[in-house]
Amino acid sequence: MKVIAFAVLLLLSGCIVENDTVDTADAYSEIYASIQFKARQCGNQPAYPLLVPENPPSYGTRLCSLSIIRQDCPFTNYPLFCVEMFGIDLPGIGP
Repeated sequence: MKVIAFAVLLLLSGCIVENDTVDTADAYSEIYASIQFKARQCGNQPAYPLLVPENPPSYGTRLCSLSIIRQDCPFTNYPLFCVEMFGIDLPGIGP
């Protein structure tokens, strides 16, 4: 019985998600590099800035920057996936 309890604890301990964040300045750098790349590619960009929260989750930051780069032209809005930076979990998306 002790072996089963130990095995269950061992398996569950590997499933703990870490609170991994990105420094605010690094997040701005990554997001705005993506925006500049897409703006050069498309010739336009949204008329409003994308605000980055303090120390956003790394998953949300990466998802946002990659979604910006991969979206189709014209580049008129930021992807919905960017809300993941604010800790808002989209159903079916995220760790």
